[in-house]
Amino acid sequence: MYCPNCGKPNSAEQKFCRSCGLSLEKVAESLAEQLPAVDLDKKLQDRKRRVDRWLNITGGTAISIVVGSVLWGIIYEIIIVKGKVLGGSIFLAVVVGLILVALLAVYRDTLEKASTKRKLPQSTLPQAEETARLLPGSPGEVMSSVTEGTTELLTIERKGDTQ
Repeated sequence: MYCPNCGKPNSAEQKFCRSCGLSLEKVAESLAEQLPAVDLDKKLQDRKRRVDRWLNITGGTAISIVVGSVLWGIIYEIIIVKGKVLGGSIFLAVVVGLILVALLAVYRDTLEKASTKRKLPQSTLPQAEETARLLPGSPGEVMSSVTEGTTELLTIERKGDTQ
């Protein structure tokens, strides 16, 4: 991002311009508000949300039926029909544990997606080249005056001076 006051490049994370000291926080917010909207319009977003919800409901129902059938098959075939209560119970505990691990992983991913949607899109701002990092206590860049290079051209002529 370039400073609107002096035109020097600054990174989007900077709060103040390193050259002139202008506060860049409001400038970054203003730029973010003025960027063209990439999102779908509201009706399409609502439709997409409804379709996603129905996909989640039908997918969850189908997965629940399959998991329930597998668990019932383990209980019925191993524990009831064959009479192996200990082996069937251990196998059932392993299967239930794997199912819980999968559910927790899916839940964690949905939480991460929800948290990234709430952050402000700072990466959409135009980025300038990285500014040089100053060490703590370093004096920084010395800026020369506009008239510094031209004052040497002026010569003072005095009357009666032989220089």
